Amino acid sequence: MSQIADTVRIKPDWNPSRLHVGIEGSRLIGTAIKGYKRSLGGMVDLDFHRFLLAFEGGAEEINRLKTYEYTNQGTFFKWGLDYNLIPHNKYRNMVSLGLRYAKSRFSDQLTFAEENPWFGTQTLQFSNKDVSAHWTEILLRLNVHVWKNVLLGAVLRIELMKNVSAPDQFIPFDIPGWGRNWKSGTDDKTANMGFSYYLIYNFSFREKEIPLKKIK
Repeated sequence: MSQIADTVRIKPDWNPSRLHVGIEGSRLIGTAIKGYKRSLGGMVDLDFHRFLLAFEGGAEEINRLKTYEYTNQGTFFKWGLDYNLIPHNKYRNMVSLGLRYAKSRFSDQLTFAEENPWFGTQTLQFSNKDVSAHWTEILLRLNVHVWKNVLLGAVLRIELMKNVSAPDQFIPFDIPGWGRNWKSGTDDKTANMGFSYYLIYNFSFREKEIPLKKIK
């Protein structure tokens, strides 16, 4: 016969208790190993009961040289909510589901040479100025304490419902914050998946009680 152990119920605490500030390590490593791409990203979040109000942002610069030269410069910003699935964890580690609205603004340029039987080799150049894009993301997120106020974070994200303002002259190859958008012989992506990880510092305002888990 099962027994139910009574536990003390703690009322929802909507007052913020800590601020997380993090830098995206995956972008720093990508910048170090990919000679054609420079990227920087970061995040902050603030807790309210089991929810976290989260913001992400960054900048990208791409200069890809193949049989063509493609350059892209822009920024991105994302905001939304996360829901903590394990609020009872005594180490304050976290697994959460989240939703983001993301927006990017960028300019890009494509340059390549074309052989013409009448005029010889010609250099053609196309450019898009001040293009904007927005999309929605669904996130699965993990934060783990590693030392004092330092955490490691990992995020698996599914990017959906992308909308790009009408480009001036060609379909952008890349969108800052979204990733690769188009390459020769394919249609532009309508969905995307990405993985990123963060080094995070926890600024604690006060000690919040950890809710007790009901045991049956």
